[in-house]
Amino acid sequence: MSIVMSNYSDVIIVGLGPTGATLANLLGTFGLSVTVIEAIDETFPLPRATHFDGEIMRVLQSIGLAEEALPFTHVNPGMTFVNLNREVILSWPRPDTVGPHNWHPSYRFHQPALEAVLRKGLDRFAHVNLRTGCELLSVVQSEDGVQAQFIARGKTTPEVVNGQYLIGCDGGRSPVRGLLDVPLEDLGSHEKWLVVDLIMNREVEGLTDGTVQFCDPQRPTTYMRCVGQRRRWEFMVMPGDDIEALTSPEGVWGLLSPWLVPADAQIERAVTYMFHGVIAHPWRRSRVMLAGDAAHQMPPFLGQGLCAGLRDAANLAWKLDWVIKGRASADLLDTYEQERSAHVRATIEHAIEVGGIIQTIDPEQARERDAKLGQGPRKMSSLVPRLGAGLHRAEDVSAGFIFAQPILESGVPLDEFVGSNFAVIGDRQLLDAVSPGTRMLWDINGVVRLPDEAQQCLDELNAGAVIIRPDRYILAVANSVEALEHVSTYLPGGNENEHARRT
Repeated sequence: MSIVMSNYSDVIIVGLGPTGATLANLLGTFGLSVTVIEAIDETFPLPRATHFDGEIMRVLQSIGLAEEALPFTHVNPGMTFVNLNREVILSWPRPDTVGPHNWHPSYRFHQPALEAVLRKGLDRFAHVNLRTGCELLSVVQSEDGVQAQFIARGKTTPEVVNGQYLIGCDGGRSPVRGLLDVPLEDLGSHEKWLVVDLIMNREVEGLTDGTVQFCDPQRPTTYMRCVGQRRRWEFMVMPGDDIEALTSPEGVWGLLSPWLVPADAQIERAVTYMFHGVIAHPWRRSRVMLAGDAAHQMPPFLGQGLCAGLRDAANLAWKLDWVIKGRASADLLDTYEQERSAHVRATIEHAIEVGGIIQTIDPEQARERDAKLGQGPRKMSSLVPRLGAGLHRAEDVSAGFIFAQPILESGVPLDEFVGSNFAVIGDRQLLDAVSPGTRMLWDINGVVRLPDEAQQCLDELNAGAVIIRPDRYILAVANSVEALEHVSTYLPGGNENEHARRT
């Protein structure tokens, strides 16, 4: 069989969903050459994920697409949990003002529109090659690189592309994960739900702008206000349900009858999903890595599934850039799974915990739940997990968390000023007092210096100075010249012995 040889790319991405498209935009921004292999020609036209947070808007900002995505969002005022009697048992309010990321803490979005923005963003890069309508056939690794063989739909001759690294962003059924023979760890929560997406014909009284979890043991139900005239209901599939009858138009309108009549809206789709929590291990086999749903999947009760994938992309992109350009050793890529797997595991476990509140179907257990929640605080807040051990200083309690995005004295947001670089922010006297060797280390690593900026953020961290990474996560903090010089060795281009010790 003859094979057509394609051009070399620094990185091969399999999958052009939100994670793959975001990763391709990040790598394109860094100037790396990319080939994306995607099985379908067009974006999937129906809504799937519906929520992202302020950190994800920062990722979109970093690739210059936040403003393009904004018209396809709705600021989410939060979530309310009500019991069988429609009494509030728990609330999760989200402020209507921008938060520490300089974006709102919670957004509803329309996934097909977001994917269109991300795909169009790739048109900016002549060095990013999209191969849609192509099926991955094989992946072969060597000491020098990785080779992917694929075939275009309707063709009989396979093609080959060579690269430094290949990233599987190809969804929950990931062919890349299958080719690597990577197992999934089952974290539990296997429940089937019916997801109903609607386009409203008119405004209906009583439907809030936020999200409501109806924690009704007779049938747990979720309502959410989405973008524009879109609304979504999710209904837990109960024991004994006839799926065919449940998903028929008559069955769907029967479920919707407490809120709507057929004249109120058009059913865009009604489909059942299995909500579960799984995580792959390992995420990396030499030059091939997994990201997004290929690496992990979670129940939707926190709205963090897509967020986790885009966090993967933001964590991995700058590390690939540094390794491919020779600024750091390939060992830096080991920190990707170390950091992200721990973070996403904590998120999945919390989503399962919240799902347990919603999915209680035993009436007595539901009464116990309501009584327990009624005894304590009735508000919940966002989980902010720390990165797992990796490229940050474990001794610093704030290291491994994302830094805020303050507006600098110049009026420019922090991320706009720093770009894709490391940065050191702190007291001018502290920054000026470091040794020539440390200043040289900062220069080697392209560290942007921001003296006398973000004082409120530093005060909240009880820090005189902070070093942040290109993905805005905190590398380390310091309160003395000696400490700042020491933590600077944690930079990827720092002291090799120190790097080896901490990893």
